[in-house]
Amino acid sequence: MGKKNPKAYRLSIIEDDSHRMIRSVRITPLGIVLTGITTFVVVLGALYALIAFTPLRTTIPGYPDAHFRREAVNNAIKIDSLESAITRWKLYSENLSRVLSGDSTINIDSLLVAREAADSLSK
Repeated sequence: MGKKNPKAYRLSIIEDDSHRMIRSVRITPLGIVLTGITTFVVVLGALYALIAFTPLRTTIPGYPDAHFRREAVNNAIKIDSLESAITRWKLYSENLSRVLSGDSTINIDSLLVAREAADSLSK
């Protein structure tokens, strides 16, 4: 004797004019839950693939496109070189003020090497 599930339902599609059964499906509550979860996962996967692998991702607010990323890298390089130039000017002006006041001069090259080494360690 086979055990029958008392909570099984039948979904039937019947033609209205001739009352002919077109399709009939037996469903259970567990089947409904599994179908819902599977559908949800497939829709989420398709949506992720659509956004991640197409140019549609650039419509997301705050997502930079390639042009903005390239500009950000170029700006970071420019800022780094400007910081280096400012450091050189500060050392030059300090050395000039020492020369004008009669004190001994600072070796700028050795200070720049030491400062660049300290900057590279802190990054």
